[in-house]
Amino acid sequence: MTSRLSRGLAIFACAVVVAAGCGGEVSDSDTDSDSTTAFGASATNSDETQPLESDDSNASSTSAEAAEPTMPAAAADVPPAAPEKSPASETEDEDETAGSEQQSATRNIYDDPRDGLFDEFQATMDRGDHPFMQIDAFCKAHDPAPERVATDAGIQADSISVVHFRQKIENLVQIGFASDVGDTREMGETFVAYVNEQCGGVRGRTIDLHTIEVDVIDNQAQELQFAACIEATEDHNAVIVLNTTGIFEEAALCIVDQQQTMLILNTSMPELIIERSEGRLISSTNSAEQALRTLALDLIESGELEGKTVGVAASDAPGRYEAVETALVDVLRANGVNVAVFDKLGCTGVPCMVGGVETVGRMRSAGVDVFFNVLNILTAPPFFNEMANQGFEPGDVQFYASTFNSQANELVSSKIVQFGGAGAGELYNGAVMLDSRDIGGYRLDDYEPKAFNEMCAETYASYSPSRTRHDIESAPGEASAPYGMVTNVCSFLRMTMRAIYDAGDNPTTDDIHSALVNLGAVDGNEMLPNSIRPDKTTTPDVYRIFQWEFPCTKNYEFVVPGSPDGICIYPISEFLPIS
Repeated sequence: MTSRLSRGLAIFACAVVVAAGCGGEVSDSDTDSDSTTAFGASATNSDETQPLESDDSNASSTSAEAAEPTMPAAAADVPPAAPEKSPASETEDEDETAGSEQQSATRNIYDDPRDGLFDEFQATMDRGDHPFMQIDAFCKAHDPAPERVATDAGIQADSISVVHFRQKIENLVQIGFASDVGDTREMGETFVAYVNEQCGGVRGRTIDLHTIEVDVIDNQAQELQFAACIEATEDHNAVIVLNTTGIFEEAALCIVDQQQTMLILNTSMPELIIERSEGRLISSTNSAEQALRTLALDLIESGELEGKTVGVAASDAPGRYEAVETALVDVLRANGVNVAVFDKLGCTGVPCMVGGVETVGRMRSAGVDVFFNVLNILTAPPFFNEMANQGFEPGDVQFYASTFNSQANELVSSKIVQFGGAGAGELYNGAVMLDSRDIGGYRLDDYEPKAFNEMCAETYASYSPSRTRHDIESAPGEASAPYGMVTNVCSFLRMTMRAIYDAGDNPTTDDIHSALVNLGAVDGNEMLPNSIRPDKTTTPDVYRIFQWEFPCTKNYEFVVPGSPDGICIYPISEFLPIS
């Protein structure tokens, strides 16, 4: 490995790996439950899920009737004939009926076939005739605003500047550190072209999209991303910057803090950066700390950690150890959990294994039977391999992971087997994970593509220069990553267009920012409940529990290079609200 590649990977290991899986969604039954945690919910729910300790924890979801997503009728069906009434009562009834029909016609609530919390979420989003909120089209043609004028550097009378900041993850694909997510540049350009050509722009202003591409594997990667931040905000005067292929924390901070520009991304960011953004950073995933905190509290409430001896090891990468300490270890200890080992691993290169052998030894001596995996993509494999070398056997330790360091990502966690060997994979088998996405939901029975995803895929297939159709049904598993990415790009641009539209005829940058953080419910991948408000700029409203399996016994295993067996992640709980 060249020194350039080695240093690039060292930098990259501290960032979030982008493998943009689609994450299928399974039909949830609308059953009552006395439990408020994902771990305990299965005890009182239907047989969709089983308790974690059950031998049947791999059970698939409860079947639900397959139905095409439909919008409610504009007016109620004609009622059966009623007894004759007096002329006065007939007039009153006619007025009431007319009013009822008018009210029904103005409401436009999507009827989610999954029912339950999904319908509750959709009920919060009356789509009306909003040109950027419909399910059957990315946008609708609408009248231009009269007397448009320039209001800010990036907002001209006839155009608004938006930047698509993308890492060239195709370079990572070549060395096995990213999944092929398709042509993200073309995706962004296609949806913007559709807005400009089919819908008349936004209130008559066309979207001036600038795509900035940077190499992620380079010994100057951080410097390149910082330069891209300056180019986006100062050269192109971006009103909003979009990122769907990963970004370093320093570059994100440059955009939202130093340059005070809005940024929409799918990278899990530390809460410190989110706070410093003052509402300008919108993320489609939980913050790094929120994922850990939600996992810890769910396990505590369900009683899964009672009588357990916990081990945690975190790298000394800037901000990582502190995030793990405050969001995970302190929460566990404050609730009486025995965290016997909490060690810091030194990063002098790749992986972060300085002190790792000694940490495993302390875990062995302390009788650790629960381990929270907060390690990065390059550190987890040798660490678990060391555990196996020091005598830990499959079943000795229950592993837990989350969005933190992307350990709920199949590509990332597959490296445990690829680099750590089958022994490490067998030790980690049965790991339980928390995420706000629906990872591997397509592996379960009765998966149905969602209406919003299908609209996005169809728009891209019909209007892109390549006419590429990404289809989860014909390309499930790892091959579905482009399908999920199309929806991510589609979702981010819809949020952008909604904010610009809602900001009025002649908006300023501040007006658009205010509109963005007040969007409320938003459409996202797999149509999971997502929302934005001034005090909540990470969009997920729900989370789910998943299981990691090696060797994979489900359909569409994730292939591990150099191993005869693949891994897979799939849901083992229903979705629950994030508190």
